[in-house]
Amino acid sequence: MRVRLLKLVGLLVPSLWLGISMNAAAGGAPVAMLTQVQGDVQVSKDGKEWKAVDRNKFLFAGYQVKTGANGSGKLVNQTTNLTQEVGAGSVVEITETDTKAISGKLSEAAQDSGSLASGLGQRFEKAQRYTTVRRSVEKASTEVKLDTIAEVTLSSTYPDLVWSSMGKEYAYRLVIDGKSHNVAATESDVVRFSVPALSPGMHEYQVEVMKGSDSVFAPKKTGKIKWLSKEEETQIAAELAKIEKTSPGDPLSKAVFLDGKEMAVSAMDHYRKYFEANADDTDMYPMLIKAYHDLRLEKLKKESALKLQDMLKAGGKS
Repeated sequence: MRVRLLKLVGLLVPSLWLGISMNAAAGGAPVAMLTQVQGDVQVSKDGKEWKAVDRNKFLFAGYQVKTGANGSGKLVNQTTNLTQEVGAGSVVEITETDTKAISGKLSEAAQDSGSLASGLGQRFEKAQRYTTVRRSVEKASTEVKLDTIAEVTLSSTYPDLVWSSMGKEYAYRLVIDGKSHNVAATESDVVRFSVPALSPGMHEYQVEVMKGSDSVFAPKKTGKIKWLSKEEETQIAAELAKIEKTSPGDPLSKAVFLDGKEMAVSAMDHYRKYFEANADDTDMYPMLIKAYHDLRLEKLKKESALKLQDMLKAGGKS
C-alpha cells in the first residue's frame, strides 16, 4: 500500500508546478527549418522584433522570415519534407502547417533531396514535457540506485554508453551478454564507456554499482544495446554527409537526425555542442533536456530544465 501511495504522489506532485515553464515553453513542434542562409536574413517571433540569422534555424507557427536585397534561404517543411526558396526582398510567415509569402518571392513547394527529421514533431512534444521541474532542496539519500537507458543504438563509430555517476566512491561493472567490463569511478556527473565492438544486432546489458569489491546495486532488468552492422553504419554516415553538405558545421541538424535513429548518446553530444555555441536558442533547448531524459541523466536533466525556466523568465530570445 505504501508503494502504491508513493507512486500516486509521484504522479500528482508535478501538477503543482506544471504552470512554471510549460506555458512558456509550449507552442507546438517546429513547422519548418530555415537552411542555406545567405546574405541579409532575419527572423522574428512576432513580426516586430527581428534578429539576424546566419545558420540553420527551426521555425515555429507565427514566426516570420525577412530577407534583404542580398538575402535568400530555403525553407524545409518538417512534415512533408517539401522545400521552398525564399528570394531577396521577401517576408514569409510560418503558419500552423505551412508557409506563406506576405511580400516578395516564395517559390512553389518542391521535393527535397535531403533527409526528413523523422518523427521530430512527436519527439519535440515529448521534450516539452520534460522542461517542467520544481526548484527544491535535494534530500540526501543513503540508497544506491542506478537507472540506465532501456535501449540504445551504438556502432563502431559511436560506441559510447553513458549513465549517471553515483559519486567518486563508486565504480561500476558493465555486463554485456554475460561478459563483464570494469569501469572506474569518476568525479564527473556522467560515466562514459566505449563498448568494444559487438556483433550486429541486439545485446543485453546491465550496470552494477561497485564499492570496492562489493556489488551494492544490481538492476532487476537488463537493457538492450542495438549494434549497427557495417551496412547500417554506412547508411548513417551517408545521411550525416548529406546534412554536412547542405548545412556545414551544423550539429543541431545532426543531433535531430541521430535522435530519430535512437542513437541517444551521439545525439546528446551533438545537442551539447550546438547549445554551447548557441545558448540563446530557447526554442530547441527542450531537445537537449529530452536527450538527458532518454539517457536517464536525471541531474543534468533537472539542471537544464531549471536553466531553461530562468532563460524564459528573463525573456531569452532564440
